[in-house]
Amino acid sequence: MEVRNIAAELSRSGDALWSSLECEIRRDRVIVYARLSPHQAHDVRDALVESERVFNSVLAGRDWLAAVHWSDRVCRTFKSPRAGDGSPP
Repeated sequence: MEVRNIAAELSRSGDALWSSLECEIRRDRVIVYARLSPHQAHDVRDALVESERVFNSVLAGRDWLAAVHWSDRVCRTFKSPRAGDGSPP
């Protein structure tokens, strides 16, 4: 799957969860940069749980890393459940 297809699928699955979303692939790992939509800021915990659910669903079977920002200085990083465990891709 191409980077733009991955970004489009994440955007569709995440609905209005993020105000911006970018993806790139480095060394066979999908890297995702997302910023929570302003209306999500009042319930960051639920928005982060939903973000992780979408990443796991859309990126299943891939090695991935995602950073979700909700302010200029604060973000949460997620990684694929298999990342770093030595399992084959």
